[in-house]
Amino acid sequence: MKTTENGSSDLESPQRSVILCVDDELIILRGLKEQLKTAFGKNYQIEAADSAELALQIVEECNQAGIHIPAILSDQVMPGIRGDEFLIKVQETNPNTRKIMLTGQATAESVGNALNRANLYRYLSKPWDSNDLLMTVKEAVRSYESDLSLLALNQKLEEALLFNRDSGLPNLESLRRKLDQGQEKKEDSLLALIRIESTSLTTRDFGVGLYKDLMKKFLDSLKSILGNYGEVFHVYEDEVAILAKVPEEEFLPHLIAFRILLRSDYFTAAGISFRINATIATASGKKDLYYKARLALVKASQEPEFDSESGIYSYTEKMDDQDLYKINMDLGKRLNQAIHSGNVVPYFQGIMDNKTGKVEKFECLARIVEDGKVYAPASFLYLAKSTGLLRRISPILLEKALRKFADSPYSFSINLSETELESPSFPKWAASRMEHYGIDPARITFEILETASFHGNPERLKVIGGLKELGSQIAIDDFGVEHSNFSRLLEIQPDFIKIDGKFIQSLERNRTAFILTSAITELAHRIGAKVVAEFVSTPEELEVVRSLGIEYSQGYLIMQPSPDIVPTSIKIIE
Repeated sequence: MKTTENGSSDLESPQRSVILCVDDELIILRGLKEQLKTAFGKNYQIEAADSAELALQIVEECNQAGIHIPAILSDQVMPGIRGDEFLIKVQETNPNTRKIMLTGQATAESVGNALNRANLYRYLSKPWDSNDLLMTVKEAVRSYESDLSLLALNQKLEEALLFNRDSGLPNLESLRRKLDQGQEKKEDSLLALIRIESTSLTTRDFGVGLYKDLMKKFLDSLKSILGNYGEVFHVYEDEVAILAKVPEEEFLPHLIAFRILLRSDYFTAAGISFRINATIATASGKKDLYYKARLALVKASQEPEFDSESGIYSYTEKMDDQDLYKINMDLGKRLNQAIHSGNVVPYFQGIMDNKTGKVEKFECLARIVEDGKVYAPASFLYLAKSTGLLRRISPILLEKALRKFADSPYSFSINLSETELESPSFPKWAASRMEHYGIDPARITFEILETASFHGNPERLKVIGGLKELGSQIAIDDFGVEHSNFSRLLEIQPDFIKIDGKFIQSLERNRTAFILTSAITELAHRIGAKVVAEFVSTPEELEVVRSLGIEYSQGYLIMQPSPDIVPTSIKIIE
């Protein structure tokens, strides 16, 4: 960095952030620099400039070197570029830098200009009080670094959700974002979906570990044939998407070649040869490609006798009118029938105390039981929302759960959907049902799904407040996804934070997941909330979870969802 007569020098340590002082009066500038150096010199580099022009050069050099500038203190009346004009220019390149104006001659217009266009942090009149100045700079730096930490944490949270935890490939969320970008640009694209039909049988007969090994070899083969022609996404455990990077006429022959390989070749895992049976569907155009390709996959499963020279099923517009509507009509009728027949029932999954190894409470999960088959929410919840039937399912579930726990000493939790959150009378209704079954409200935790948005919906916070007034507790479910942010914690002030299973199942092999889980746990404890780790499925995951100080665990290692309240415990080895 350039040396000037005011005493500023080259950056001593590129790693240290810079606090920059700007004033054309050298005596004031030197005094200000020394004052700040005494207070902040151990952790920050104090730079000084006797003109806005030199200050802009320093800002540019810091930006090029990747050095943060938490705070800038600038005089207003200077020859050449004035203070407000300088701060406005800094705002264009460093919007997060806290900008402080120090002057005794600034007009209301110049201060207003800096406030409106430079996001002025504070204005101090000359001569300033030294304690006030140091406190202002201290708070400005703390504010900057706090925002920086939150931004970095949110970025890591987002990155962790964009890749499949097993394969490391971009996942469904990544695909959706990519498709949205193409749709905004109105670009023609081709999307292929490959669904492995033998997943459940392989997993049932040989275990998850072998299936994952088999899937890795499948993906390696897929990337070797199609990787140069399309971007590969691992959207579900049994489903892969390829977004073409080349024209359709160049991409399709390679897709067909991969189809031929699947029909004629075998993949070996644990010394056993497997033939992978897969269905391939494609869709092309400018919009709704994933929806259309999925529709083609549904059509292919409805007509297994379908075959063509290529063995690939392509989306056609008539599918929109004939097939998806028919599927949803059938599912909608079955959902109605399940409600009328009382086939919507709660299943219970234990939540274990990580210190004692005993299940102390249960989460109530919605299931539909029909003809001996049990259907999870993924198969009916989206229709329940779109038809409004969710408004009927949730009260049924809560009523049956209350009846079940009336003769049980355990506490339990139950999900709140947006339907209940939009009903101001829900807390009063819930209180009457608890009283009817003789259940203390303190035994019930209401879980707020991360898919529920509170933006522009203050009434939802009133519902949560009403449940708290009853004595019930509040948990944020699936923390780390969807609407996760730190302002939500301030709004809800939860008693529990349930960390999403995507993080828990990656703890052992993904350092980022470990760091984020640790950070979320520490944050929860600082605000007085306890933490529940979801999807704990192995002893190794439980060991890491306990090492982080997480109070509770939930997942298949503890117990699978059951129609009965089953006392369960795990031996804890200290």
